[in-house]
Amino acid sequence: MRHAFDVRQRVSFRTHTGNKSATRSIPMLAGSATRKVPTMSAASMDQFCVETDDRTSPIMLASLFPEARFFACDDVAVTSIAREVGECEPGDTVLYRIGEGDPNVLIAEALARGASGMLTEQLLPCPLPQCIVGSVDHALARIASVANERPDRKLLTVGVLGRSGKTSTCLLTATLTKALGVRTAYQCDLGSSDGVVSETSTRQVPVGADLINWIAESSDCLSRIAIIEIDETAARDGHYDSMEFDVLMVTGKRELSDDFGPCGLQCMLERLTASGVVIAPAGDVRTTRMLEESRCKWLPYGTNADTDNSAIIVDQSGGMSTIMLTSGDTSAMMETPLCGRSMASNLAATAALGGLLGHSPHEIAEHLSSLRSIPGRGQRLVDFGHATVVLETGGSVDRLNQALRTAKATGAGGTVWCVLAIGEDECDETLARFGHSIERHAHHCVVTSKPNQGDAFLQRTHQLLDGVKECAAIRLIADQANAIQWAIESSKPRDTIVVVTNRINQTPHQSRTELEQLESFVNSTRAKLSSQAETESDGEAGTPIKLKLFR
Repeated sequence: MRHAFDVRQRVSFRTHTGNKSATRSIPMLAGSATRKVPTMSAASMDQFCVETDDRTSPIMLASLFPEARFFACDDVAVTSIAREVGECEPGDTVLYRIGEGDPNVLIAEALARGASGMLTEQLLPCPLPQCIVGSVDHALARIASVANERPDRKLLTVGVLGRSGKTSTCLLTATLTKALGVRTAYQCDLGSSDGVVSETSTRQVPVGADLINWIAESSDCLSRIAIIEIDETAARDGHYDSMEFDVLMVTGKRELSDDFGPCGLQCMLERLTASGVVIAPAGDVRTTRMLEESRCKWLPYGTNADTDNSAIIVDQSGGMSTIMLTSGDTSAMMETPLCGRSMASNLAATAALGGLLGHSPHEIAEHLSSLRSIPGRGQRLVDFGHATVVLETGGSVDRLNQALRTAKATGAGGTVWCVLAIGEDECDETLARFGHSIERHAHHCVVTSKPNQGDAFLQRTHQLLDGVKECAAIRLIADQANAIQWAIESSKPRDTIVVVTNRINQTPHQSRTELEQLESFVNSTRAKLSSQAETESDGEAGTPIKLKLFR
């Protein structure tokens, strides 16, 4: 696929300003002090115009997987792969994963459909040529990388990982690069774009072969940068091992893993290019120690004046924050409705990447101010005469604490309400920590159930109340709509209601649809209350005035 775009897309990445501006140096931390700032360079536009027929030639698996075992052959030539045996056509290579379906049925259907070979995780009683690998998913990713001629090396690849703030940082970075005139592709929990078409997919953020194919499509659309939200579990399972990253952005604070083995950041550091850079929070001791041990080049950021790349909160009130972006000895002021210390940290990480691309804090502040709201991340619904409603997806105790602290800091002087939805996804310990958090940070707490999970509501609330001291202060309402409606009716105009959905592992389409439904419900509830208030006021206005004389 080729597109005829204008010449304004011929933007080169740089680490210094133009010839007419003073050269700025960005301090880097690395194992060796003599290393210079890596050049953030992507492939030239001429690379996208080269048409070859290499993709039609077969891929020989023996050279691609030297550790693989072969049965009934010395090599397997792959021209096309059937992910499902029901889709197999003559000459296709069929896949088999251990534990998925009956292998005898798969073998019979593959033979009947004329399959030329099999890519499998175990030896099967079949006369077809077989390539036996440790993981079919990892093998598919490597095949996709070769078939698409390593698309991750045709553009600047940025990975965003961390315990919180990944989606916000992805969207902030995409907003910045688009405003700078760079065609940008991105993948996150709220949607994706290949540089031309934006969509809210009905599938999870892709990994492995699907991600590599998406990068290839973005490259065909002349995108110059790809911003990818990294899944911690997928990184530990090796689903990114067939691609490389030019920049890794670490958000939030890293916690100790619940399982043995390396964490996601350690796995992703192995996928960093030789000239790659890690942008990481300066105040995270564990992350700092890990980066120093890996001897990679990294750029710290933070929310205080001690960091060269920082976003310092000057003031936040009424749903607006005044932030000072600092890079070295240069500062710029910006105003944004994205409030809270965690969001300021995301802004600092994005500004650090903008500095690597050679842009001043004044440019960066101007462009970042254009992003006014992120769905489900401190999304404020404001209406005159009613309490402000803040929609939060939550999903973890840290994000719940951040949302409630931000609501308290940016409120209009009223109280903070919390409508927390719980379900079957959270463990007992997490529920107890939820209870402790809402009791500590909110003045009024309402616990409700997630949609279609009301059967276990009573049992789950008992687990939540284990972390609460004053159990009588927590109101329990099983239906989420009734809980939100009661909070809106009982609150005052200067109050803030934080609605935490706690919905995780949703597709972008599901997440956006649920948030739109909540927003519509809040607006309809407010309109109903306003009409009732007008009716009562009209009734009082029509009552005749009577005067009484008291002697």
